[in-house]
Amino acid sequence: MNKLEIIIASLTALVVLYIFIPKDKKDLEPEVTVEENLPLVAWIDTQKHPWDGTMRDVVKIKYLVERENTILWIRDMTGRIVHVTPFKVSPYKHKPNRIHEYVWRLYESQRSEYVPPGDYEIIIGTNVNNTNNYWLPITI
Repeated sequence: MNKLEIIIASLTALVVLYIFIPKDKKDLEPEVTVEENLPLVAWIDTQKHPWDGTMRDVVKIKYLVERENTILWIRDMTGRIVHVTPFKVSPYKHKPNRIHEYVWRLYESQRSEYVPPGDYEIIIGTNVNNTNNYWLPITI
């Protein structure tokens, strides 16, 4: 073998070793401390509308997921459910609790309807009429 073949083979071996050597895996989700007295937090914020670029009102909700198949409901003060998350959230397998953040759009879009100002109640749990649910009143 000549020197050029040795150099190319050495560089190829280095690249293959670099690819197959395990690297430190970084958590994709940041660490969030869970306070037992605040399992549900919500605040009104703004978000850029994807179609026209204007700033629109949203409610950001951060909640604690303790049980399998947790759902978020939003109920107005007459008892009518005005919004339900389109998915169920479960805790991670390696952690007993999970913090999940959800954005409730108050403006009309493809997947949401206009929400008029008023008093609402945010409910987190596995069944809307369960006594173990967390709930939070919010005024929009």
